Amino acid sequence: MLRALGLTIAGVSVSEVLLLHWGALAIYGQGLTWGQSLLGLAGVGGFNAAAFPQARRRVRANGLGLVLSRSWIMGSVAALFTGVLLGVALLLTGGAGALVGNPEAGRLAFVWLGGALIATGFGAVLWGSSVGNYRIRVDEVALPLRGVTAELEGIRIAHITDLHIGPLLEAERLRRFVRRINRLNADLIVITGDIFDFDPSYVEAGCRELGLLEARLGVYAVLGNHDAYTGAEIIEEAIARTGAIHLLRDRWETVDVDGVPLVIVGLDDRGEGWTEREAQHVALDRIAAEIPDDSACLLLVHRPSYFGHAAKLGFSLMLAGHTHGGQVALPLAGNHNPSRMISSHTRGMFTRGETTLYVNRGLGMAGLPLRINCPREIALIRLEQPVEVASPQTASESFAA
Repeated sequence: MLRALGLTIAGVSVSEVLLLHWGALAIYGQGLTWGQSLLGLAGVGGFNAAAFPQARRRVRANGLGLVLSRSWIMGSVAALFTGVLLGVALLLTGGAGALVGNPEAGRLAFVWLGGALIATGFGAVLWGSSVGNYRIRVDEVALPLRGVTAELEGIRIAHITDLHIGPLLEAERLRRFVRRINRLNADLIVITGDIFDFDPSYVEAGCRELGLLEARLGVYAVLGNHDAYTGAEIIEEAIARTGAIHLLRDRWETVDVDGVPLVIVGLDDRGEGWTEREAQHVALDRIAAEIPDDSACLLLVHRPSYFGHAAKLGFSLMLAGHTHGGQVALPLAGNHNPSRMISSHTRGMFTRGETTLYVNRGLGMAGLPLRINCPREIALIRLEQPVEVASPQTASESFAA
């Protein structure tokens, strides 16, 4: 993770030097020399390396520190996006100018094209922090579950995750989210972790709001790595006081659905190794041995890295979060986003043999209130019978956004 952070700071610094080069060309008709570029890179690189730890500490603060830290990080994100585009434009226009024997025309093309790219890059970040930040999409999805009967096929499950209740999601806005979820009239509501975001002072009010969630078959939740950082026991006690949410910490319960049992398993997240792409959970083997054979079983986890372990043990359907869908995703390629650094399963439905994983994009934000091509999500799930396949033992994996 430190390596990825260092590469990000280096990328931002190079991007900012490219922006300075474009600005010098646009204003003075003469860009930065190699010497000036290296000097500028050393200056902005040193500043960024020193400023990032300060901004990171203050990004969840209040007052001026919050505004300045988020503005600086947002500007850095915009610079990184734009710098990548500017670098490509510089190579293309410079190469075209050399090819036609007119370097001046290449420089002029870079100025005009660069201006359009800068407007696009910074405009996208502005849109993502305003309109994109407020978009919520209800995604209706049919997911296969072994053991589904006619009674189970009729239920609707509202799946939410990664609320990160805290400075970026306070009680008033959370209340609006709860109302919207309740309007779906889902039979069952499940929350797959990262309910809170570091600060335990938000736990009591957050649990009161979540206690207003309504579903005839109940509300079930598991904890995520950020809940472990906040204080798992503090959250557990506050949730218990609501009397409305079943918190599953390495255990399972059976829900009666019109006389048919549905097993719900919940795994606790210890908060360690959160960047692991493939992991095993210490409680999963024990739970798999306890569950009655041929039960319709829904597995709730926070991170998708347990997918392989769940598939090996024969779980049919697993719901997860953790990745936020990257919060920023390439157009027409939603699975290509920053969260690929920590997971191969970043958003949508995946299958491995007879096991299905659904990764929700989340309702909250991590770090920055920014979403581009990745709206907040409430998944409305309808269970269905698995489709018979010719070779169910295949180890191949497929993805559907």
